[in-house]
Amino acid sequence: MQEELRVRRRRRGRRRAERRRAVYLLPNLVTSAALLLGYGSIVASIHHDFERAALFIVLAGIADMLDGRIARATNATSAFGVEYDSLADLLSFGLAPSMLMYNWVLEPLGRRGWLLGALFAMCAALRLARFNVKAAQGDSAWYQGVPSTFAGGMIAATVWFVTWVGYEPPFGRPVGTLLTTLFAGLALLMVSTIPYPSLKLVKVEGRRAYPTLVAVLLLAIALLLNHEWMFFALGVAFILSGPAIWIYRRATGGRELPASENPHV
Repeated sequence: MQEELRVRRRRRGRRRAERRRAVYLLPNLVTSAALLLGYGSIVASIHHDFERAALFIVLAGIADMLDGRIARATNATSAFGVEYDSLADLLSFGLAPSMLMYNWVLEPLGRRGWLLGALFAMCAALRLARFNVKAAQGDSAWYQGVPSTFAGGMIAATVWFVTWVGYEPPFGRPVGTLLTTLFAGLALLMVSTIPYPSLKLVKVEGRRAYPTLVAVLLLAIALLLNHEWMFFALGVAFILSGPAIWIYRRATGGRELPASENPHV
């Protein structure tokens, strides 16, 4: 009888261990999906399938948002997962967007073109390194500079918008110069110290939860139906919000953000 009880305990212990391994594996699988989508974007941009390359970056961004939330919800966060996620982000939101812009706009510029493409990838790497170093200082409701995930998504949104307007490569001088300037500016904003708001500032509780859910669903439907210009418009609004906050703070005497909201990431 006692031997049977010991056998049952061992079996239950093995099942619990297997469940824990599965729980820890799930967020890393989602991170792997984001990495594969980033690699797929690079391949698509090499073959000049620019809209598909942009779609893969956006899907990688969705996967990147999910993996962290899954890890926190299942209490499966780990140092390995953090480092793996950072490496996946560098490929999906650093290298993939830079390759997309190079093949879409920058290639005719020759050496200057690939240097500009490299600038974006290096700025993404610097920002991710800064995030990893400062993550131990605590969570924050403010970003320091444009997040790399958003920067990569903005490149994808620009491809959709410009194609929707009716422009296709090779671009003329005015359009090419405008796109190149936007690309370089976005790269520099990633490593800037300009504060940008995060979703953590939005607290949905109590009676506001249901109408907020309805509003989010309506916005998601609108984005799916009008993704060509809505993603771009929302992206531009977010980019401008950072300088607007900085100017407001300067105009009001340079008041610092509360200690719990200092932009560490």
